[in-house]
Amino acid sequence: MNNFKYRLANFMRGRYGMDALYRALMAGTVILLVLHVFFPSPVLYLLSLACTGYAFFRAFSKNHARRAAENQKYLALRSAAGKKLLQARNRFRDRRTHRYRACPHCRQMLRLTRKIGVNHIKCPKCQHEFDLNIRF
Repeated sequence: MNNFKYRLANFMRGRYGMDALYRALMAGTVILLVLHVFFPSPVLYLLSLACTGYAFFRAFSKNHARRAAENQKYLALRSAAGKKLLQARNRFRDRRTHRYRACPHCRQMLRLTRKIGVNHIKCPKCQHEFDLNIRF
């Protein structure tokens, strides 16, 4: 058993290994295979094989710079999606008491108390002052 462990360790030396994108690809594979069980389709099966193949290709690759760049792009995308989801959840939670509007100057999202009528607002980020009409 020790011989196998040393061979595996020697094989993986210099390889990129597993990262967040690898885990996401493997989770996607599992989801596609579960969907394939309920809705048999060769397309779902081939997509799951493609996800698995790409995940293993990335894990066994020796091109660290390229794999790290791919992972950074994935993490940036995941972070942006997470921020959008959190903002949507907050908007829904505060729908009765607050309004969310973007500053016309710097596009910073502002959380404003719900006061009907024209409100004079000063952006805390860029100090731009503007009037905003909240109708309901």
